[in-house]
Amino acid sequence: MLAVLAHPDDESFGPGGTLAKYAQSGVNVHIAIATDGAAGSIAEGHDVAREELAYVRDGELQAAVKILGGQLHRLGYRDSGMKGDQSNQHPDAFINGEKREAVRKVVKLIRQNQTQVVLTHDETGGYFHPDHIRCWDITTAAFHAAGDPDQFTELELPPFQPHKLYYTAIPKSRIDWFVKIQRLLGRDPQKLGRNQDIDLTKLGIPDERIHAHINIRPTWEIKRQASAEHKTQGGGGAFFRFLPNWVNKRLFGQETFMRAQPIAVDGYRESDLFS
Repeated sequence: MLAVLAHPDDESFGPGGTLAKYAQSGVNVHIAIATDGAAGSIAEGHDVAREELAYVRDGELQAAVKILGGQLHRLGYRDSGMKGDQSNQHPDAFINGEKREAVRKVVKLIRQNQTQVVLTHDETGGYFHPDHIRCWDITTAAFHAAGDPDQFTELELPPFQPHKLYYTAIPKSRIDWFVKIQRLLGRDPQKLGRNQDIDLTKLGIPDERIHAHINIRPTWEIKRQASAEHKTQGGGGAFFRFLPNWVNKRLFGQETFMRAQPIAVDGYRESDLFS
């Protein structure tokens, strides 16, 4: 399995329970992180100089991936920041990198490891982050290119076609529930995040397009521990910190995905990414 994700913490806050589940079952889990997280905000209480942030987050990432049981790869780009951020203009930003080169890096990983299942962000990036959308773009292209003997011949690796491609996705029904919770708490669901730049009402994938539902309660504690390593990102992932751990486990004990390849019809449902 290969998960291609945008930032340090995406592997834990996102499909961490799924990655840990398959690692425990004997699957070789490879986790490729595209950027260094240098443009992200810093959680309150963590006095980290901006110029040291990438180094600190790399250490957090290594610790988290070790807990999940995966093998870490880095694509080597700079964090592009949210849309409209000054970091968008940085020459080393992921979104400014040459697309073919980024696709080549993912194709190389697929061919080297003969990856059967590939995971990445969905076409909205989850919350419209440019780096997430870029991951979706290059990983989808790499999925198809990896098995084509006429593409990336310079790698001198035999072509290998992965069997399945999945996108991480949160059902719209769950997002609607989160919106109601935020309003009950007196918060504006259209201004979330440390920078108030996330509009929860615009997020979520229609439920009928969610094809895979993975039970992660057996690996919940692993996901929680891996998430806690990302201290400069708050260390809490998507959990409600005001609720007991057992309640969070019950609420978030399932991770969901869209199956992009082979194409699945609306309403199709499975519980194993290797089925």
